[in-house]
Amino acid sequence: MKKIFDWDDIPSSNEVGAEWESKLKTSLGRRAFVRVKNQDIPRIFVVGKVLVKVVTVNHTYTGRLLDIGAGGLAMQLPVSLETGKLLRVGFYLGPVKIISKTEVKYSSKTEEQDGQEQYTTGVEFIDLDSESTGYINGLYTSIHEE
Repeated sequence: MKKIFDWDDIPSSNEVGAEWESKLKTSLGRRAFVRVKNQDIPRIFVVGKVLVKVVTVNHTYTGRLLDIGAGGLAMQLPVSLETGKLLRVGFYLGPVKIISKTEVKYSSKTEEQDGQEQYTTGVEFIDLDSESTGYINGLYTSIHEE
């Protein structure tokens, strides 16, 4: 009998001891939400990159944020994740810690870094709280008001 998926099967970041460093396509096309691009992150947070902690039922990975919008994010990971896989992600955008349930929408091999394969992975937020959604939307607005 197939087991019914339960979000509680994926440990929270606190349960796996995941500590994060507090480091800190504008064209909509077919997207429902605008996105803050990777090259805009240093302008907003004065950091070179934002690390994303990814937690599955059995593994924890650390990736690099590539872009973000209120609907989801793209990140660079050292592994390929199956489309449809459910995850928890957590990261800091400046002083704000964001944790969300997500679903993998795509994962494709992009490049090698230090001899290790890298994958660009896009995830859709599931039930992202309204405070985090507002904060992410505010990032896009702040870079386009300058």
